[in-house]
Amino acid sequence: MEKYLVVHNFVVLCILLSMPHNACAGTIEIKPHVHSDAIFDDEVKNFIFNVSLLLESHEQGPVGVKAVSTNTEVAEATEEIFLIPENKQSNITVTIYGSFLGETALKFLVNKSLNGTLRGDNVDWYDYTETYKLVVKRDSRPIDTAFTVSIIILVCLANVAMGCKTDLDVVKSTLKRPIAPLTGLASQFLLMPLIAFCLGLAFKLDAPLAFGLFAMGCSPGGAASNIYTHLLDGDVSLSVTMTFVSTVASLGFIPMWLYSLGINYIYKGADSIKIPYQNIIYSLLGLLIPVGIGILIQKKKPNWAKNIVKCVPYVTALFLVFVFTVGVYANLYIFKVMTPVVLISGALAPYLGFAFGAIVAFIARQSKKNILTIAIETGIQNTGIAIVLLKVSLPPPDSDISITPPITSAIFTPLPMVIAIIIHMIRKRMQKKTLHQPETVVTMLDDTYPDNMDKNVVEMKFEEVPITVKGDEDKGKGDHL
Repeated sequence: MEKYLVVHNFVVLCILLSMPHNACAGTIEIKPHVHSDAIFDDEVKNFIFNVSLLLESHEQGPVGVKAVSTNTEVAEATEEIFLIPENKQSNITVTIYGSFLGETALKFLVNKSLNGTLRGDNVDWYDYTETYKLVVKRDSRPIDTAFTVSIIILVCLANVAMGCKTDLDVVKSTLKRPIAPLTGLASQFLLMPLIAFCLGLAFKLDAPLAFGLFAMGCSPGGAASNIYTHLLDGDVSLSVTMTFVSTVASLGFIPMWLYSLGINYIYKGADSIKIPYQNIIYSLLGLLIPVGIGILIQKKKPNWAKNIVKCVPYVTALFLVFVFTVGVYANLYIFKVMTPVVLISGALAPYLGFAFGAIVAFIARQSKKNILTIAIETGIQNTGIAIVLLKVSLPPPDSDISITPPITSAIFTPLPMVIAIIIHMIRKRMQKKTLHQPETVVTMLDDTYPDNMDKNVVEMKFEEVPITVKGDEDKGKGDHL
């Protein structure tokens, strides 16, 4: 029994000796004087915090407190050391500089062990248990509002034009052979969202960027797919039908994907971002209504519809000029967000869409024209819808950061299309020249003769003869008579 007590006392003594000498049961409480967690980029702002310090009787002297930012790329705090007198309350003013868009946390350190965690600095600093969220966003400027409103107007005009050129009779006749449209719809709303989701995971994108890429992948086909399909001699009727059907179907598919993978995986654990589904529904309705207006114009005023469709190239050119001038100036920050990882993921999304769309169409045993059309329709997204949805639905700074992947994708999408169109045009011109040769001489050797005899050489000439229809022939005969 005595041996047991000796061992027990020895163990207790070792534990007491191993405890840090500056450990104490004192407490410190730090609270913001005014609740404010927002700061603009390139802004210097002072935040006031109330510090309450309560030490035990054996503890003496002031306690040093300083603030640090957990992400200095977003915001920086001046690491000034504030001395808090013992058993008193004090207000400290922390100066914060907003470096760039994003979220960070403000953490406080104390130089006494008030039930904190030791840090490995030259001075024994301890982490205060609580942190304070800090959001750096962009200051709203008139040019930003003008850019957002202009994008919404141009997208609505493009949807009106799409409605004007959508012949419902052609859509109905195309839907009577539903294999091709259903294959395209499956590629559009099953393949593309999964491709975008996997790219966000593979490249470990931050939540706003991953959500922007995912929203772009969930968007319907863009009107540009109809133009590319026409230039590459695809099935234009199928392309227009798929664009129209996917635009209408997006009203159900976009909220479904955002609610499932969006909130449960992409933003899992990121409680600061709330997806406003009501705003998303309103945004989609606001984009679908112009399509209905275009269809009504085509039915009631077909001449108006033709003129509107003729204006589409000019509206598209205006849109591109506006985006690459005013848009670039208003959103210069995007170039800082466009890291190599964001650029690669934004480019791969449409490229993989082209490839997998063609594979799915091939498996569905579609014709070459349909394979080409479905591939184009799958890879080309309506990035305008994604940008409007993100700008209207998400709070800043996520609304500003999340539009980067759709813009990146819009920049890289035309590259393979332009290359394919150039190659296709060259091939068509070469085939045209071959078919329009005025005279072709074919030399044939008669092999029926023995080798020791001269072979007969027969030359056959093919001359181009104009093709006439039966009515023209009868008319010619009548003139001859």
